[in-house]
Amino acid sequence: MRIAIDLTSTPRNKTGIGRYMLGLIEGLRKTDRENEYFLFVQDDDLDGFPAPESNFTIVPVKSRILRKQYIRIIWEQVVFPWRLRKLNIDVLHSPNFTMPYTRSLVCNKMAVVDTFHDMTYFFLPEFHVGWKREFFKAYIKLTAPRCEKIVTVSKNSAADIPKYCKLKNPDVSVTYMGVKSDFFEGAKATPEVLSKYGVSGRYIYYVGTLEPRKNVPGLIEGYKGLPKEIRDEYSLVITGKKGWLFDEIFRTVEENPELKGRVIFTGFVDDEDMVPMMKGASVFAYVSFYEGFGLPVIEGMASGVPTVTSYGSSLEEIAGGHCLLSTPREPSTITDALLRGIEISKKAEEGDQQALSLIKGAEDHARTFNWEEFALKTEAAYKEAYEVRHGR
Repeated sequence: MRIAIDLTSTPRNKTGIGRYMLGLIEGLRKTDRENEYFLFVQDDDLDGFPAPESNFTIVPVKSRILRKQYIRIIWEQVVFPWRLRKLNIDVLHSPNFTMPYTRSLVCNKMAVVDTFHDMTYFFLPEFHVGWKREFFKAYIKLTAPRCEKIVTVSKNSAADIPKYCKLKNPDVSVTYMGVKSDFFEGAKATPEVLSKYGVSGRYIYYVGTLEPRKNVPGLIEGYKGLPKEIRDEYSLVITGKKGWLFDEIFRTVEENPELKGRVIFTGFVDDEDMVPMMKGASVFAYVSFYEGFGLPVIEGMASGVPTVTSYGSSLEEIAGGHCLLSTPREPSTITDALLRGIEISKKAEEGDQQALSLIKGAEDHARTFNWEEFALKTEAAYKEAYEVRHGR
């Protein structure tokens, strides 16, 4: 088959969907040498994806046009279908809820696979920018009855999808994301790396976009609840780019003088430094209100670090009993989980076998999430979509 993958919505700083797409390409390069792949990539991000194998072709598109959201929508609906037709594409994978709705007029034989990450636009509207929320709700309702196959990233999301849209193909595939081998095999951050970001000594670590859904203020409140002697020993290091309504996060620190100098914001950090910083942490904490998958939780476990996350959504699902769970709207439970994580970390340093066994069990669980398996299941979805489109 000739398969196109639309990477044009991927930002240069790879988080969320960007990491999903990077992992998919990495996995497909290892597992599939038969199908032909055409990767549509913005021309300011050509170095953001691994060098393709012989059956992969990069198709550049002009970033000065497509970095503008409204123009990208026009391009997707008017120009993109004609480019797909010219390449005689059999299957298009669109990873971000939308698709070319003019497909039936221009390239009618082409099947479409779409990734629906979660349905929070419908049931957690307060966690999304207003205009974006309404756009994506419309996209979901338009795409679901038109695409031949939907894939998603957790059983939790798969159960939610039919509640909010009508599906052309009711068989939604769950394709768990993977984790980079660097998190298992890499070294801890050196003092030199940490000093670049104003970090020294022991620390609790968070990685994620600074936006309401991630519950960073709740994490800060949980950290604030730690005894002063522990806060004096452990700083809270927050890594991530600014999303929307991030002011509350900084305000939480500014309004609490006792947190001054103890909560450190690094901004976005490339994997070259982020992975060692993750591995060097005493505890990793990701207490989001809701996630379709929550890749950082897997990365925390893979790093050999006691990991704190949230009850509910997919986070509890992927934790698989190997994380310390908290109730995201109750900071006291976050405090308790952080204290337990610190205790496990200290005991592991001392060689305590029970603590080491807990950490090893989490690492082994993280190994069950790999990009090769993810790619194989996605490739199977491509085949199914093609068969549905052609009535087989």
